Amino acid sequence: MKLKYALFGLLAVASVTSCDLDEKFYSKVTPDNFFTAPENTYAVLGRPFTHLKYFMSNDRWYLQELTTDEMTCPFRTKGKDFYNNGEYVRLQEHTWTSVDRFIENSYIAPIQGVARSIASREDLANVDYVALGLTSQDKAWQLAQLDCLTAYYYMRALDFFGGVPVVYSTSDAVRGRSSDEETFNHIEQLIISSRPNLKIRKSINEAQDGFITQAGATVMLGMLYLNGEAYIGKDRFADAAKEFESVIRGDYGPYELDPTWSGPHGFDNDKSPEAIWNLMSEHSLMEWNWWYRYFFPQNAKTYFDVSFPASIYNGFILTPSRPTANGAIYTQWKLGNSYEKFNDADLRKKPYVYLGNKKYEGMFLVGKLTSPRTGQTVKGAKEFAGKDITRVDCVDVPGGTKSHEMEGQENSGVCLVKSPLPTDDDYDLLWNPDMPIYRLTEVYYALAECKWRAGDKKGAADLINEVRRRNFANGIDPDPVPDNFDIYRMADEWLIEFLGEGHRRTDLIRWGLWTTEDWWAHSATNDKNKCRFPLPDKYLAGNPLLVQNPGY
Repeated sequence: MKLKYALFGLLAVASVTSCDLDEKFYSKVTPDNFFTAPENTYAVLGRPFTHLKYFMSNDRWYLQELTTDEMTCPFRTKGKDFYNNGEYVRLQEHTWTSVDRFIENSYIAPIQGVARSIASREDLANVDYVALGLTSQDKAWQLAQLDCLTAYYYMRALDFFGGVPVVYSTSDAVRGRSSDEETFNHIEQLIISSRPNLKIRKSINEAQDGFITQAGATVMLGMLYLNGEAYIGKDRFADAAKEFESVIRGDYGPYELDPTWSGPHGFDNDKSPEAIWNLMSEHSLMEWNWWYRYFFPQNAKTYFDVSFPASIYNGFILTPSRPTANGAIYTQWKLGNSYEKFNDADLRKKPYVYLGNKKYEGMFLVGKLTSPRTGQTVKGAKEFAGKDITRVDCVDVPGGTKSHEMEGQENSGVCLVKSPLPTDDDYDLLWNPDMPIYRLTEVYYALAECKWRAGDKKGAADLINEVRRRNFANGIDPDPVPDNFDIYRMADEWLIEFLGEGHRRTDLIRWGLWTTEDWWAHSATNDKNKCRFPLPDKYLAGNPLLVQNPGY
């Protein structure tokens, strides 16, 4: 198959200057003789979707979450865990550089996704589907999948870096960056042209299979428009609202809000009535599992009573709400305080407990971590080695006088359990929850934002409150969104609903809060150039046609 990434002018110097771009086949398997059965087309179609598993994890998540008021990764004293030459500190303080590895990896990842998608499309475009026992509709659907996935990768690149080189085939010459608007328009065209050939969800209980539906493409287009002002300086909120309304109306298949808060994230979330596009995950197959190693304390197995397959790092936590374990909640900034933004009556604020038979409650590790099943308490591995661990909503430092990012102890911070874990009794369920990429709740919130911007604050509040009710016992919400709510309440509502789901940075930029607001360990930069990351030095060196973003 074709994988000529050097054509995109985005790899290192050697890749651009010394590679022979003519394909050489070192076996008897070529595109001409590979396609002998229908499953061969799916093998080629699936490759760019397999890349999506890598794309949706690690570095891209870091840039979207660890740079924001939602999550952080403090340096811990014993063993200097997570200092890593200050790279996590630079994320929180917005002092990243063009040689930071998270930015390097997040620049090439969407380009690789585009390359794989275009290469797969070219291979499939030449296949005689009818001869394989398929139909012309099957072919149109597969090509539409690849076009829409190409649009998604481009949209993420635009979000992180602005305009990138737009290419149309693996034969295109090395080129410089397309403008922001050219990139935006190309994404829009890809989505609109591919949407009619995608499938529509047939029933409310139909399981999602990881491919993009017409509703998924519509949400993608709506999100492009929703961020139009941030991406290209043009207000496209009215266009976004039309796309979101069409999904809620059922124009692209039946979707409903899940009756429970946990349904969109649980073990059978592929069947959630609000699942629009999920990254598939299955035990012992394609597992979406990177996050557990970074989110939990090192001896978390004791609490979960499940055998994790690898070591745990005790890294990421919710941005602290307090200066010390018993201190008052921070009041000097409006963003952040993630855990305390949840109402005490919110069902999600409970400690995470697996109840068996795919049922669970809560989504945090907080307080003394005693297993509800075995009665054993998690012990420390560093400063508290051999002692019980109590997780506190601050970055706990020796002496307990101040919460700051440079000296946290291993009990620091509340941990997020957004994707549930079973006990060893149900070990085959481990990693079965899919990762939601788009779900109907996000459509409700995005439409609410469009209404809010258009002056219909009551209509906006009604949409958000319709979702909020499921987070409280008997649907009784003690603090519904009022009709006159402001941008900070909007920011809080998105934080508590989509905590840890990997788009907080994008949201803050869209609201104009990214460069102007303070939060824990972060001071406002008032530098709009920080709305984009720098192009990495190694790729600028590899392609002299590329131009660096302003301010770097």
